[in-house]
Amino acid sequence: MKYNPPFGSPDPNAGYQDRNTPGAVSGSRVPAAAIENPQREIMAVIAAAGLDASNADLTQLLQAIQYLIAQSTGEGGDSNFVLMTEARTRLRIFPEVLTSDGRLPVTSPATGQVRIPAGYDFLHRGIFNVTTVQTDFATAANKVYHLRWNKTTGYALKDLADVGYNPGALAEDNVVFDSSYDDMLIARVVTNGANVVTITNLANKDRLFLNAGVTGTAEANAGANLARFGFLQSINWARTPTSKSFSVIRIVSAGSPTDGDVTLYDVYPTIATSLPATRYQSKFSYLFDYATAIILSLDFKV
Repeated sequence: MKYNPPFGSPDPNAGYQDRNTPGAVSGSRVPAAAIENPQREIMAVIAAAGLDASNADLTQLLQAIQYLIAQSTGEGGDSNFVLMTEARTRLRIFPEVLTSDGRLPVTSPATGQVRIPAGYDFLHRGIFNVTTVQTDFATAANKVYHLRWNKTTGYALKDLADVGYNPGALAEDNVVFDSSYDDMLIARVVTNGANVVTITNLANKDRLFLNAGVTGTAEANAGANLARFGFLQSINWARTPTSKSFSVIRIVSAGSPTDGDVTLYDVYPTIATSLPATRYQSKFSYLFDYATAIILSLDFKV
């Protein structure tokens, strides 16, 4: 409902004045909308609650509001509800960046500089929306950093050589640096001797899945005994895969009567149930006797 000021007032927010006969003030002239519109608004609420309007009961607006709230909440007490502050502590949901690939497009606008762009959203604990503001960080040469967001302290660029951040001098890809519920790993930042920045933006979603067909690269003895093939699959997640497996799509062997028939060849191991993987990639080699080409189906999830 729009406010309706007295007739003749140039101020759209002007107040009403009472008549003052000794002071020669006639009082405000009241437009019909100033009386009718509030009643219409109140009647709309009373009707929405299914009440019969009555001049004998001047608490109907209050009753209507209480009824509509009860209908929306199931009439339960406050024990049936979770406050936002409680949800941001209790919900076991990982940070989720609301872009198509789950990554914030962090850039380096200049040598020695890292920028978080403005206007991107991510969810904390699956319920609280955070919108990025442009934030710039300075880097030093020959460094490895983690760009992070923390529920309490916000954005920070953490130096892996800082004993406060990495007291155990752990490898950069160690799982202890993975995103947690309240501390999101956004990107890896590496600088060279000239302080030129290389950024690896990492996917943050509550659930992450990857299936890829990967063709092996011949490393030794292709088509002969002890043929070895290497496999490399990029991942770039903020959390290290916890489930890693592969299956054979196709094996082509020299002189094979039926290409792709796995039973014709010696495969070492027969079929692995787990693959080596960091949050960035899975890289491994396997032996396939007499194979000339190998394609594997790789599966990762966390």
